Amino acid sequence: MKRILFFLYLVLIFNLSCEKEDPSTNKGDLETATYNATTKSFTLEYNSGYKKSVSAVIDNSVSPPSASATLDDGTVVYTLNADTSGEAIIATSDVISNYKYVNKWIYENMSVYYLWNDKLSKNPNYILYPKDFFNSILYKYNATSNPYGDRFSWIQEDYKELLGNLSGVSSDEIGFEYIFVWADQAKTHYYALVLYPKHGTDAEAKKIDRGRFVTKINDQNITPGNYRDLFGGTGSKKLTMADWKLDSSVGPEDEGYPEYILTNSGDVNILMHRNFAENPVYRDSVYTIGDQKIGYLVYNFFARDKGDKSNDYDKLLMNRLQNLQSQGIDEMVLDLRYNSGGAVSSAIALASALVKDRSTSNVLTTSQYNSIVHNSLLKEYGANYNKDYFIDMIEGTKIPIPSLNLPRLYVLTSGWTASASEFIINGLKPYMDVVLIGETTYGKNVGSISIYEENDSKNKWGMQPIIVRYANSLGQSDFTSGFLPNYEVDEFKDLYLVDFGNTNDPLLGKALSLITGQTLFTRATYVINTQFRSSQIDEKASIKLRQNKLSFEMYDDVRGDIIKSTIKK
Repeated sequence: MKRILFFLYLVLIFNLSCEKEDPSTNKGDLETATYNATTKSFTLEYNSGYKKSVSAVIDNSVSPPSASATLDDGTVVYTLNADTSGEAIIATSDVISNYKYVNKWIYENMSVYYLWNDKLSKNPNYILYPKDFFNSILYKYNATSNPYGDRFSWIQEDYKELLGNLSGVSSDEIGFEYIFVWADQAKTHYYALVLYPKHGTDAEAKKIDRGRFVTKINDQNITPGNYRDLFGGTGSKKLTMADWKLDSSVGPEDEGYPEYILTNSGDVNILMHRNFAENPVYRDSVYTIGDQKIGYLVYNFFARDKGDKSNDYDKLLMNRLQNLQSQGIDEMVLDLRYNSGGAVSSAIALASALVKDRSTSNVLTTSQYNSIVHNSLLKEYGANYNKDYFIDMIEGTKIPIPSLNLPRLYVLTSGWTASASEFIINGLKPYMDVVLIGETTYGKNVGSISIYEENDSKNKWGMQPIIVRYANSLGQSDFTSGFLPNYEVDEFKDLYLVDFGNTNDPLLGKALSLITGQTLFTRATYVINTQFRSSQIDEKASIKLRQNKLSFEMYDDVRGDIIKSTIKK
């Protein structure tokens, strides 16, 4: 009996020894790592077919908790959500070393400049990919538990691309702005509804106009999984187009409502653009109705220039405003429906042109920073360091700002009207009536600065952290839920769009009728029937598109460099 037990013991020891990893085993290169949320472990698979399971270390100091494991060769595998199973991220020791270098730079700067620097994690995980690390330390917004948290800070791997984005420069540009509309009830694919073609693009030359639909690109349906590839890249694109056509079979006897059918219009080949600089000053015109002259301006984002320090966009904006003034306008409609933000300096200039009874001693906005930045600027520049006043000349230039001296301002808005656009609305409200027409604005009362290192070969990242909250001269800054319109109008009610400036545009038409007391909007007298409704817009994907371009940005180009130089002292 003892011999049998001894034999079984030897067998057990042999089997256990066989389960140990043989150091001489040629596993090959690690190809994939999969995380199991139930067992809290990673399954590693090598290109030789060898598999291995390792336990995960769970970090509960972040939400959601993360999981990681460090292998014998220094490679780290990790996932940002330890509660969910799935593919894990693999980072070699060399990569981890670079991550740590960049992440320490991120944390050091965030500790100084970030508006919520006192809320940063005290023990961050420096082995994460820098974008993941940046997002892991943010004081994040939550509609229920943290409604005043951060929704807007962002980071990019190439700081030059970040700076280009802020000036409206797109590395891969298809040539038109668009939103996504679900094409079928099952929500398997989209149509892209063109909001406007960008001036100077091949798309504009090929008549990819506002209100048209792109139903396919390169003969492929547009889906949530492929739209980035279809709308990006270089070379040429084949767009399958569709347009509204009046259904001639429906006449006045059929309730008097014209019906439109979305009809295929054939294919159009367009060229993509590299490093395309969009001009934000899109359109201006004057309407003479009775004895009234009404100015109209479409302005799509705030930027001084395309990043070349020429101030060309500000010059053009002031010239257009001067032209409106020279034509004797007595009312003004400012179209900011697609304006998601930009440079604070351009917003100050525009507000100064529009305000009633302009005085350069009147405060437009007051800036609020964290204690480190506040104390540094207070010591250097005194108690009024954080006040922005109305101006009569663009800062740092000899460009004069016209004074339109308007009795009131009509602003066309949508859910994409954000940050610097809301800066204008909030800053002007104490001085004049600001009438909003359209939909509730996005709700962004904070601004950022660009932080990057120009001469560091190991770090080409650029980040845009929130550092400032803006209030108007009355101290009002609580519009994180957006500004409600005085007159709610849904331009996408039937997804039938007309050109900017056309009085049949429901937003512009409403403004003109309020000003003149006349109904110039002929569509108000009947209903347009289409097979689409605004409920078919994929708002989440459409907003994400705009966030990827400008991130609903308001960047402090007035004090940004001053703040950084003052802190470095």
